[in-house]
Amino acid sequence: MEKQNHPGFSEAHYESGHPAMKAKFRIQALVPLLVAAALAFTAARPSSASDAEQDRQFVADTREYLGRLEKLGFSGVVLVAVAGDPVLAQGYGLADREHAIPWSPGTISCTGSITKQFTAAAILKLEEEGKLRVMDPITQYFSGVPPDKTRITLHQLLTHTSGIEDLDGRDDYDPIGREDFVRLALAQPLSAPPGTHYSYSNAGFSLLGIIIERLSGVSYEEFLRRRFFVPLGMYETGYKLPAWGEARLAMGYQGGTLWGTILGRPMDVDGPYWVLRANGGIHSSSYDMLRWARALMEGRVLKPESMAKLWTPFVPEGGDSFYGYGWSIRTLPGDVKVITHNGSNGIFFADFALIPKVNLVIFLQSNIVADMPAAQTLLESIGFRFLAARPYPRVPKVVDAPESGLAPLEGIYHMAGNDGVFRVKRDGKALALEADGPAAFTVLHSVQALDPGRREELGRRLDKAVTAARTGDFRPLFEAYGGKAPLDLLKSHWQEFIEQAEKENGRLRKHEILGTARTAERDETVVRLVFENGTVERTYVWSFEEKPLVQGVSVRGLKTRLPFLPESATEFASWDGGFRPSKPLRFERDAGGRLRLRLGAGDQSVEAVRK
Repeated sequence: MEKQNHPGFSEAHYESGHPAMKAKFRIQALVPLLVAAALAFTAARPSSASDAEQDRQFVADTREYLGRLEKLGFSGVVLVAVAGDPVLAQGYGLADREHAIPWSPGTISCTGSITKQFTAAAILKLEEEGKLRVMDPITQYFSGVPPDKTRITLHQLLTHTSGIEDLDGRDDYDPIGREDFVRLALAQPLSAPPGTHYSYSNAGFSLLGIIIERLSGVSYEEFLRRRFFVPLGMYETGYKLPAWGEARLAMGYQGGTLWGTILGRPMDVDGPYWVLRANGGIHSSSYDMLRWARALMEGRVLKPESMAKLWTPFVPEGGDSFYGYGWSIRTLPGDVKVITHNGSNGIFFADFALIPKVNLVIFLQSNIVADMPAAQTLLESIGFRFLAARPYPRVPKVVDAPESGLAPLEGIYHMAGNDGVFRVKRDGKALALEADGPAAFTVLHSVQALDPGRREELGRRLDKAVTAARTGDFRPLFEAYGGKAPLDLLKSHWQEFIEQAEKENGRLRKHEILGTARTAERDETVVRLVFENGTVERTYVWSFEEKPLVQGVSVRGLKTRLPFLPESATEFASWDGGFRPSKPLRFERDAGGRLRLRLGAGDQSVEAVRK
C-alpha cells in the first residue's frame, strides 16, 4: 500500500478526525506558480537558437544544484525531456551502497503510486475493446456486494470517490490473495457515500486490477506487458517479468541502514499480493518512463476519446488540483494542462510531470526519501528553473571544518530585551541550535514572519487545551478544532498517545509550550510533554485563517534542534534534509570583543550575544 505516512512528504495527513485529514496518501502536484510559469513559457520562449543556450544554462545550474544535494546525501536520478529528447538525464549518489553501484538513467527503482496510471490506462483499454464501461457498477464484476456499495462505479474507483477504504491494519506485503482481498475490501465501512467525497484509496485501484485480471484472463502485470510495455519498448517496466538482474536494482535506505527492495519482500508467484498490486510497486527506469510519456502525448497508448477521460480533471483534490484517472491535473487558460503523479512507500520516491502543450517531461526517482525530504520538492524546483528561470533553493555549500574550530563558537547567546536565547553546540562537524523562549523559537524555525500577538494567542489556546486534556476534559481541544473533529476521536487519540508514551517514558508529570513557527502554509505550535524518564514533543498544526483552527497533529513534527553546516569558519547554513529553506548563520565579534551571532537574512534576521 503506497502511502504518505512518513516524515518525507507535504503533510496532508494529520492525526485528526477531520475528513480532509484522513487521506493516507496525498498527491504532490506542481504548485500554482509553476502552472503559471508553464503558461508564460508557451507564449514567451522563442523558437530560436537561444533555446539551446537556455537549455545549456539550465543543465549547468541543475547539475550544480543536484551536486550540492548529492554531497548532503541525495541519491537518485533526474530526467528532463523537451520534444521527446532528454536535455538532462543523470544519476546522483549510489543506488546500491553495499556494492558501490551508482545511480544512472538506466537504474531500476520503484515508481510507487505512479502505478495507478497504468491501471487506469488498462481499464480504458478494456473499455475500447467493449469489455466494460467506466460507468458500470461494480456489481457487474463482483458478487455479494453489500447494499451500501452496490452503486459504486468503476469511474468512482478511478477517481477515489467510491468511499472504499484501505484495509485496516494490513501491510503492503501481507499474503492476501485476490478473493480474500475482495471480501475484506467490500466488508469495510465506506468513508463516505459513493460519489460524494474524494478520499485517496489504494484499495479501490486494487479492485480495478482484479477486474483487469478477470476480464483478460491473465495476471495484471502480464496484461500491462502485452498491451503497453512490450509494444512501446518498455522492456524494463513491471513487477517480476523483466529480466533486470540484481545489479540493476536500487536498494532502499533509511537512517543510513539498508532497507532493501520491495521485490525482496513476500510476493505471490505472479506479482505482489493484493494490498499493493495495481495501486503501487511497479518498477521502471527513467528511460522507460520517458517512453511512456512520449507514447501518451503522441496518442500511441489510447484512442483520443480514452485519453480525454484519462486526463479530465474530474474531482477536486484540494486547491486548484483535480484528480483524473490515475493522474493529478491542473488546467490553465488555453487548456494548458500540467499532469502529475508521485508515489512512495517512505523509502523509495518517484515523481512524474507532463505538460503536453509544451512537450515537457520531468521524471525523478530516489531511494533515500526518508533521509532526504528535499526529493519531494525537487520536481517543482526543476520545473520552476526550466520554465520560469527561477533560481534553485539555497543549499549549503559545505566545507570541511575541523571540530576544533567549532568549539569556540559553543555557548548561550542572548537576544535583546530578554526575548530568548540560542544554545549553540557542536554536532560532529556541524553546529546545532536550540531555542529557549517563544520569540527565539519562532525566529529559529519560521519560514516567514509571525506576528507576536498571534504567536502568543496560539500558545495560550494550546496550553489551555492540553491542560484540560490531561484532566480528561477534551472540550477545549474540540473547540480548537472548530468542532470539525469528533470529540470521542480526539479523546481516543490522546489516550492512545499518552498510554504509549508512558510505557516508554514513565508517568506524565507536566507540559510546556515551546513556541510557534510559521511555514509557507501553516502555523505549528510545539508542546513538550515531560515524563518521569524523558520528554516527547507534539506539534499541532493551525490554519492560516484570521481565527485559526487546529488542523491536526503533524506526522513529522517540528524538530526543536536545527543543524547548521559550515560554509566557512564563521558562516553556516541550516539543513534539515530539505523540509524547510536553508537559513544563514554568521558569527562575529563586536567592538567589545563579545561573540555575536546573526541568524537569518534581511528584515527577518536577529542578533544574539554570548555572555
